[in-house]
Amino acid sequence: MSRLDRRKFLKGAGLIGGIVAAQTAPPFLREGLGARPIKWGSIHPTTGPYATEAFDQVEGVKIAIEDVNKEGGVDGREIKLLFRDDQFKWDQTTTHALDLIDNHRVDFIAGSMVGPEEVRLNEFSRKRNIIYANYPQHIMSTPGNAKKMSPLFFTANTTPYQLCASSLTYIAENKIGKKIHCVFDDYIWPKMFIPAFNKLTKDFNLTWNANSSVSWVPFPTSMDYSATFPRILKEKPDVVYALNWGQRQVAFVKQAREAGLDKKVKIVLGATEITMPEAAGPGSYHGFNAAMMWHPSLGKKYPAAKALNDKFLARRKRPCSSYGMLAHDLTRLILDTAKETKLYKRRDHFKLAKVLEGKKFQYSKGECQIRPCDHVCISEVFVMRGKSKAEMKDKFDHIEVIGSSSGEGNTVSCEAKGLKEPASERRA
Repeated sequence: MSRLDRRKFLKGAGLIGGIVAAQTAPPFLREGLGARPIKWGSIHPTTGPYATEAFDQVEGVKIAIEDVNKEGGVDGREIKLLFRDDQFKWDQTTTHALDLIDNHRVDFIAGSMVGPEEVRLNEFSRKRNIIYANYPQHIMSTPGNAKKMSPLFFTANTTPYQLCASSLTYIAENKIGKKIHCVFDDYIWPKMFIPAFNKLTKDFNLTWNANSSVSWVPFPTSMDYSATFPRILKEKPDVVYALNWGQRQVAFVKQAREAGLDKKVKIVLGATEITMPEAAGPGSYHGFNAAMMWHPSLGKKYPAAKALNDKFLARRKRPCSSYGMLAHDLTRLILDTAKETKLYKRRDHFKLAKVLEGKKFQYSKGECQIRPCDHVCISEVFVMRGKSKAEMKDKFDHIEVIGSSSGEGNTVSCEAKGLKEPASERRA
């Protein structure tokens, strides 16, 4: 073989060998050869009491990633979802986060359903300098937690203060009643609503007292809400504001209905989801009001909401919940912003965070905006009314939107939290 032919042969063999190696190498080697996708690590409790809502979150994330990939991915790279089920066990949240970050080298960490998961993932974000897409309520926004929040924490969900403000605004503006009594499950989440009640009941000239106007129900040991009814009737409030979740809310609604409490006072649920009236049964929520972050009927107003819900109906055989919507919209926001700015590498996360701060966006409802100081999402919160069985058009038609509330006035101000600079400038 001539020297020239030998050189051509070796060059060709090297090229072919490189191609074969790229095609047959294990994942970590293929990534090293330049085929690395952008990895979205997402943790959800698809085993446990909130499995339905968690599967909705996963579906929302899948739809968002599929749509981004159809549009060319981010900088031409495919987005790959790495999903883990933490089984509603906080130690599993930690285990999966460590595995996703250290072993699978995810570019983004996402997920969770409740506060304990959120707190753990926030810490990983803060210490590892990785953007965390938080799908549940933004409890890190409270004045006591705001300075502990990772500068790379983002959410499209509401805060306890925003939820409370939406309901109390509706009560005051529609003159539903002056005197309010609360039925709260006795744990940290309902207690986060107390500051909002303290301020807003005074602002709206409503009668409420933190000591005498709250009935606390043991959590998680009791679901006997009827035990609070004699005290409530003795207090003679115009409105009962109840804050509970999942099966506990279903139990409260059924007990209130059986005792006829809803005939004597107006009942407002501080937060609900479409899965809860489904569990309670047709007509169970009739006449009750509730706050929600989203409802599939908004598809009549927003084309993107209809498109998302149509995909859910086709894939999940049920409408999209606000859990699915919030997971979808936040995932799209972060990935679309990374694509627009070409800031998709982990070393660029603080640069990407700076672009996300103050960003206005709109996917499945009206315009939203990420507030720079604490990453609170300024967005619509909806007021719902439960339908009677006769009013229902199909088996999912339990509640309807009757109002909404939005704006920065529904939040605790940055000044009140002692926050001046954008969160991205407060590094761990």
